Amino acid sequence: MMQERGRWDLSPLYDNLDDPRIDEDFSKLTELVDNSRSLLEKDAKPVAKIKDGIRLAENLNDLVYRLAAYFSLVRNADTSINKTVAYLNRIQGIMAGFQPFEVGLKRLIAEQDIDELVAEPELKHYEFMLRESKDQASFLFDALLEELIAHLDIYGAGAWENLFDQLTSTVNAEYNGEKKTMTQLRNLAYDPDQKVRHQAYKAELSLYPKVEKSLSSAMNSIKGQVLYLTNRRGHDSPLDESLFQNRTSRKTLDAMIEAIIDKKDVFVRYYKAKARYFGQKSLHWADMFAPIGKLPSGYSVDDSREMLVRSFEKLHPPIAELIDKAFEDNWIDFFPRDNKVGGAFCSNLPIIKQSRVLSNFDGSFSSITTLAHELGHAYHGSRIEDHASLNRSYSMPVAETASTFNERHFVLEQIQASNDPKEKLGLLDSLLMNSSQTACDILSRFLFEQEVFARVGNQYLSSEDLQNIMHESQIKAYGEGLDQETLHPYMWACKGHYYSASRSFYNYPYAFGDLFSVALYDKAQAEGAEFMKKYDEMLTATTVTSAEETGALVGLDLTDKQTWISSLESFEPLVAEFEQLIP
Repeated sequence: MMQERGRWDLSPLYDNLDDPRIDEDFSKLTELVDNSRSLLEKDAKPVAKIKDGIRLAENLNDLVYRLAAYFSLVRNADTSINKTVAYLNRIQGIMAGFQPFEVGLKRLIAEQDIDELVAEPELKHYEFMLRESKDQASFLFDALLEELIAHLDIYGAGAWENLFDQLTSTVNAEYNGEKKTMTQLRNLAYDPDQKVRHQAYKAELSLYPKVEKSLSSAMNSIKGQVLYLTNRRGHDSPLDESLFQNRTSRKTLDAMIEAIIDKKDVFVRYYKAKARYFGQKSLHWADMFAPIGKLPSGYSVDDSREMLVRSFEKLHPPIAELIDKAFEDNWIDFFPRDNKVGGAFCSNLPIIKQSRVLSNFDGSFSSITTLAHELGHAYHGSRIEDHASLNRSYSMPVAETASTFNERHFVLEQIQASNDPKEKLGLLDSLLMNSSQTACDILSRFLFEQEVFARVGNQYLSSEDLQNIMHESQIKAYGEGLDQETLHPYMWACKGHYYSASRSFYNYPYAFGDLFSVALYDKAQAEGAEFMKKYDEMLTATTVTSAEETGALVGLDLTDKQTWISSLESFEPLVAEFEQLIP
């Protein structure tokens, strides 16, 4: 069958939803889970059980990856295909029976001498995973209790999370005589008309009193559950649990947060310059995402391919080659259409040594920067695809490294090439808008969540309490850059990550990824092709190293505050140029 232009090709996974291989793979998956129930009980030496257990886990991991990736990709391309949801639920149901084995295997590994295990040729390449499993085992309950918690979570934190989704997706307010949802109103923050932005912001704020009591109850319940289980598992705090899961030390996080606080004035300058553009002393919240200057537009898909390949050929030919391959081999689903999800993402598919990218290409410049970003994820995927099956997962802090690196290179190149002052202003605003968010906004979210966890164990936090905590956090993060009378007191009520028991502190990794990529790009500019060899090696190592070890591979000490300060100082000439271009 001929591939439809502009749509991705999923046939390397399965031909279609009626492909008989799907049922075959489900049968194999069920058999593997059934076999896992008795594998650790058989009469054999521990090292033999561990080898057999890892082989089983590898086979299961590849099967789950293939099935889940296919159904998720089909679902995102067309949400009207309900069959995909049933398939994904089927996978979840089967995998619930695998949890006791996972806990048992980690506990068995923890009882062994890891040095002796990695002396086994079959296990040598899993040294990082084995040591990490031993560390993880110390924070696990017994297998049956873990299974019980997982099931209870469906009716506890999981139910509160579903309530958040339901309330925030259905609550609406009147705007210009029409009912608008929260998402619709928040999207108007990017409208070029200031009157539209301000009216939409006012309408958005009117939404929250309708749902604030329910959402504050959800927040208290979820954070309370997380705090209790975190303490019972033996972590010092939810933040320490998050850092453990993200393979990042507290020393690194503290260095980065302190650097952002010390150097946030570079973004305060940006906000004040943008405020001056609108005749304000400090920037109104509703104007934070206002487009200014102008951005080039009217691009075709072929234009984007040519621009991206040409741009990255100069920086690092292997990135350009992967981008060209992604276009040529139909890795990308380009255009918006009915029932297709919004936004963009990249799904690495190491089982077939490819990736798939979803975009909603509309010919704008931002559509091309989005492709640059997502194809950075694809390049990262290409660097880890040769790892063994259980060595392919990287942590959140490094997840955005290659993507943000790509985006920064492409946008900076366009800024340098532009001779049109209005276009240069628009390009600079685009870059600084994003990076100021990953510094100031992320800092405010981090400070907010830190304070909520500090208090939720001893008191019920009302909507008023949460608003006050958010307000104080935003003042600390944005300083004099934003008009404090216009700050958003309900940012806690519209961000889904606060309502997930498994994603506490789903904020600082974004600041890490952005500032780490800045440091990498500065090194690439200073050292050239020799550094890009180290860059490739670093990306390959992200799945089998800690954050600090990853940085050390390219000569960066992530525990040193100066590393992060240097990244933030890289924005100073860009802000200075932005200030000069403001009329």
